[in-house]
Amino acid sequence: MELSAVVPLPVSVVDNPAAAFLSVGTEPPLPRIVRSMLDTVEEPSRTVIATAASLVGDVRTALASRDLAAVSVAAVGGLAHRADCLGAALEYLQRAAFSTSHVLVYDIATPLAPADLAARVVEGMRCGGAVVMPALAVTDSVKAVDGHGSITATVDRSVLRAVQYPRGFTVDALAGLLERGASADFDEIAVAIDAAVPVTFVDGDPDAFRAELPEDAEFVEAIIASRISGA
Repeated sequence: MELSAVVPLPVSVVDNPAAAFLSVGTEPPLPRIVRSMLDTVEEPSRTVIATAASLVGDVRTALASRDLAAVSVAAVGGLAHRADCLGAALEYLQRAAFSTSHVLVYDIATPLAPADLAARVVEGMRCGGAVVMPALAVTDSVKAVDGHGSITATVDRSVLRAVQYPRGFTVDALAGLLERGASADFDEIAVAIDAAVPVTFVDGDPDAFRAELPEDAEFVEAIIASRISGA
C-alpha cells in the first residue's frame, strides 16, 4: 500500500478561520491534525493540505511556526468547495515524484481524532476495502418530530451510527466518487451509498467528534486538559 493523507480546507474556512487556526489547548486544529497525519504516513510530503488559494499564506504560517513546513500545500483556485479541494489533492498526488494507491481524508472539524483510529481505517484498506469509514454507535435517545416540533416516535438507535473521519479510499475509488457528484455540499460517503459502492466500516472513537469552532472551543479544551491530566 502506497499511502498518502489529505485534509481539505475549502473556501468556507475563509469565512470562519477559527475552524482551522483558532488555538485550542496547545495548538490550532490544522497543525494538530497534521501531526496526526504524520503519525500515519511515511514521509511529510505525503501529507497534503488542499486549501483555497486565499488561505495558502495562513496555512504556511501556521505550519512553519510549528516545524511542520515540510508537508505539502496545494492551492485550489476557483470556487474551492470541498470537492474541488479533494480533486486538487488527487491531481497533486498524481504529479508527485512518489506513487499513491490509497489516501486518508481528514476533516478540519475533527481535531482530536486519534492516530489509532486512522490505523484502523488503514487496516480496513489493507484488508481490501476501497472505501473505509469509522463509525460509532449512537447511544443517545433519538426522537422523530413533526413539522411543529412535537415528538412523534422514538427512533431505534440500534441501527444508527455516527460517521467519522479520517476516511480511507483507493485513489481510483475517490476519483470515481468525485466524478459522480462533485457538488458544493459534496459528501463522498453519501455519493458512495447512492451509487451502491460498498463501504467498509471500522470502529470509531469518541474523541473523533465534530467540533464547531469557535463555539465549541471550551469543550475541546476541556477534553484536551482531561487527557493531559489523566482524568
